[in-house]
This record gives sequence, structure tokens and C-alpha cells, in this order.
Amino acid sequence: MGLLKDFLRIEADRRGALAALRLEAQSRRLQIDEIGAEAKRKRDEVAMIEEGLRRLAEDIARTEEQLLEIESRRDDHDREAHERKIEAVRSSLEYDRADGHRISEDFRRLRSAFESERARLLAEADTGRMMDNFFQIEAFLKDTGTPIPDAARKALVKERQDLMGRIGPLVAPPPAPEGVFKATVVYTALEEGEPAAIVAVGLPDEAEPSGAHDLPALLLYGSYASVVEKIGPGVPRPRREEGVVIYEQPAGSRATDEAALDLFLAVKAGLEKAASAAGVPCELTGVFLEPEIASAVFPRGGQARRF
Repeated sequence: MGLLKDFLRIEADRRGALAALRLEAQSRRLQIDEIGAEAKRKRDEVAMIEEGLRRLAEDIARTEEQLLEIESRRDDHDREAHERKIEAVRSSLEYDRADGHRISEDFRRLRSAFESERARLLAEADTGRMMDNFFQIEAFLKDTGTPIPDAARKALVKERQDLMGRIGPLVAPPPAPEGVFKATVVYTALEEGEPAAIVAVGLPDEAEPSGAHDLPALLLYGSYASVVEKIGPGVPRPRREEGVVIYEQPAGSRATDEAALDLFLAVKAGLEKAASAAGVPCELTGVFLEPEIASAVFPRGGQARRF
């Protein structure tokens, strides 16, 4: 009986141990299932991250292509803008030159006819008498100390007008062409090589030989005289390139911008003074050019004609 009890107790312990092992095994299987599910979730997350990284790489590659395209378009735009600025400067100077030629031809025609009429009048016998009468009437009308009756004043004014109609070119100022001489005076400061100031203006060609009826020559020599007066006698003579008159002055020890501004003001003042002396209305516009634009429009060291 004691052995049977031992067998029964052993069997009961075995069954309890088996039940405990089954529970442990079931628990472990549940843990394995949870770990598998967690691993699957991790794999899904990794796959999502990899997909996100792939998309991000594609976005980066596409953005880089767009940046390259934008840079290429920017370079094209900068190049086109550079070329358009150069063409705009050349067109403006050429337009000024053509318009100045029209004004110059009118000036030459009017002054030539005026001088011819003066010569004809001076060759007539009674011109001297008519001029004496004109100046006497002019002085008499301007004399405020001597009262003149209204009838006499009207007669003197009429006589003065008649004399003016006959000898006008001898006592009146020379005629001026219709219109206004307009030009753009461009200037710049170049730092490459020897620093220099450059001023350019589109002037028509002067006549050969030039004379008092040659407006381009009057403007050119007037501007150069102003440059010599304001800057000094050592300033280089202007040169002409493709119809454009160019003044170039080494900056020396001065700041290039300052030298360019002084040269521009001297040229502008000379042109205005010469136009005023010739009786031609003048409108000048100053424009500062970027050095890279000026270098392309006005090459340095050429074999241009100097005056």
C-alpha cells in the first residue's frame, strides 16, 4: 500500500508538472506570437521608412535637377540681360548720332544761308546807310530820358521793322535749327588693367574741313576745351569709334569713380556751353554704366581715330 501511494503521488506530481509545462509552453507560444507580431510591425515600419527614404531621395534628386535648371535659366537670363544692356547702350548712342546729324544739317544749312545773305547785304551800296538808321532808331527808342510822342514812336517802330526786314541778317542773331540737340552722355570707371575713367557721347561726324557752320566740330572742341580747363592740359584727346566720341582719362592716384564723375561733368559742361554759344537748345542725360557693360561697348587700346 505504501508503494501504491507513492506511485499515485508521483503520478499526480507528474500530471501537475505536465500541466505546468503546458501552461508555460502556452505562455511561451503567446510570447513568441507577440514577438513575431512585434517583429512584423518593426519590419513594416522599416519598410515604410525605406519607402520614405526612397521618396526623399527622389525628391532630393528632382530638387537638384530643378536647381540646376534654375541656375541654367539664371545664367541665360543674366547673359541675355547683359547683351540687351550692351545693345541698348549702342542703340542709344547711334540714335543720338543720327538725330544729331539731322540737327547739324539744319544748323549748317541755316548758317550758310545766313552768311550768304549777310555777304549779299554788305555788298550793296546803301547797306551802310540803312544800318546807321537802324542803330540810331534803336538808340532813340531805348533812350528813356527823351519823351517821344505816340505817333512818332509808332512811326519809328514801323521804320525799325522795315529796316529789320531789309538788313535783318546784319543786326539780328543767327537763326537756330528747330528742335533740341538731345544726347545721352555715358560714363564709367574701369578697374581692369590701368584704372581709367571713360565718358562717351554719340556725336555725328564733323565736316572736312570743319568750320563755323559745323555743329559737331563746335560741340567736340568745346567739350574738349572744357575737359582741358577743368582737369588739366595733360588729358588725352578724345577718339572716335564707330561714330561714338570717347574720352578716356587714367585715374592716376585718384579714386576711379571720382575721376569718372569729374570727367563726365567736364564733358557735359563743355557740350552745354558750346551748344549755348551756337544758339542750339541742348538737353543732355547722364548715365553711369556698369564696368562690365562699358568694357564690352568701349574696348580699350584700339586704333581709333583721335582728334
